[in-house]
Amino acid sequence: MTTILVLVPAVKDPLLAWISLGDEPGVAPAPLERVRALLNTDDRFHGIEHLGPEVPREVVGVRDALRAHLLDEGPAELDALATSHPVVVALGAEPRLVPLSATDVVAGLLAEVYEAQRDGSWQRLKACANPDCQWIYYDASRNRSGRWCSMGECGDVMKARAYRERGRRA
Repeated sequence: MTTILVLVPAVKDPLLAWISLGDEPGVAPAPLERVRALLNTDDRFHGIEHLGPEVPREVVGVRDALRAHLLDEGPAELDALATSHPVVVALGAEPRLVPLSATDVVAGLLAEVYEAQRDGSWQRLKACANPDCQWIYYDASRNRSGRWCSMGECGDVMKARAYRERGRRA
């Protein structure tokens, strides 16, 4: 069996030109924050697509495939992307997956998703239960029971809707 050791040079993250890290609500721990920030470039609440025409179509494609996978629509699209964006094992104190090409943004994102699935943090990324919002947030609650991106906004709106609905049925 042959082991491939890949030395990854420090490369400026091209994804940072298109995403905004740390936008509230529901900031995720690094490196999952890069994935969460990318998913929220499709701002469904405001109806704004934040990835402009200068962004490679494959980055938009991986964003949409990741969102579908997060919403349990299956990993088929991600599997297809993974075949054309290979990753390798980097051995060291903590072995990890890294893109075969240091400039392959899609492979880097796929490696981060793999690590998040492996360590259980992927299950904490959720889409807001407010159908008008769908903001992707990191559920930091102890029992992973969060339903809304923000209790102060979407939580209040959804609870008020449920209250009015119960009143109409009574």
